[in-house]
Amino acid sequence: MININDPLVKRLIENLHKSIERKSKNLSANANDEYVTDNRIIKILCEDKTLGPRQCAAEMNARYGTNMDNEDVIRLLKANRLSHQAKRAELLNWATDTIETFARALDTHSQKYFDEFIALRNKNIQTRDDERYKIQERIAAIMLYVRHPELDSGNDSETIEKFGNVYMKHFIYDASDFLRNICIRPKSSKGDKKDSQQDKIELLENMLSRSDMLLKDLQDEFDARIKESHQNDLVEFFSRLNSEKYGCILDEVLNARNGVRQLRKKNIPLPPEIGGLFILIERLAQFIRDSEINPIMKPGLVQNMRLDEVESCDYEGSPFLNTKESKRVKVLSPGWIYKDKDVQISRPRLKEVTE
Repeated sequence: MININDPLVKRLIENLHKSIERKSKNLSANANDEYVTDNRIIKILCEDKTLGPRQCAAEMNARYGTNMDNEDVIRLLKANRLSHQAKRAELLNWATDTIETFARALDTHSQKYFDEFIALRNKNIQTRDDERYKIQERIAAIMLYVRHPELDSGNDSETIEKFGNVYMKHFIYDASDFLRNICIRPKSSKGDKKDSQQDKIELLENMLSRSDMLLKDLQDEFDARIKESHQNDLVEFFSRLNSEKYGCILDEVLNARNGVRQLRKKNIPLPPEIGGLFILIERLAQFIRDSEINPIMKPGLVQNMRLDEVESCDYEGSPFLNTKESKRVKVLSPGWIYKDKDVQISRPRLKEVTE
């Protein structure tokens, strides 16, 4: 635990609170709806990175009175690019190491630990350029109050639940600046008035530069949201196309194309009267591929799968007794994804093979 009786630590806690307070005043009216649920799930994972979607949902329901199930958590993790378990663990481990180094620097006032913290903070775990999905600092900000609740001046950890990626990022950079002032003592500590004025000028220049960065990051996030809204329209179109209401058209096009190709491989003559239908099927399949819509699994495939593998699918069969048990299942519907594997159009449909 960090020594909160240290005057310098007290000042940092006060500055963290003011930083959060300033940012919270600029939040939109619907910020609570946008980010709180996501951040609470991330907080639960910060507390225990081994939890699966079902356990996260149970904890959310117990702690916050929600009515979530594992499917809700899976969708949320996918939306934030946290669905891949190994990548999620890597991000959570990075956040833990970063915050613990921050704490050591704060407790010891050591420039050595401060430099280590900055190196960790700047380590790029994610490779995406899209500001919408740069979630590293968001996890680190939440981890700060999970690992060190003594730094919370009252309700700071609750307030940052309303922050998205951009505000979380700039909160972490604010915290870095506050820590720098503790670990790297300014020249003015020697009592030189000229140096003191220079320090103030440098501080104001840094604040101006950071304000410009914040505005740019907010604009980038806004542009990403516009782009995503177009993507969501496309996903919605193909989701309806593959709904049961319209006969699961994506599945049928794939099945028909594969069937025609099998007939041709066997040199079975196809009636010329329906040749146009086969051309139409190929054109539809090409349109789906050009739209970057791809099947998740192979139709008709029979394989053994565990509970954690079928949780993201519609499964029909006897219940799993434990997480290690595997069942032989057949793919009735492959499920579909758009462009990136985290954007799902429809879920695979599986049926247990009992024979």
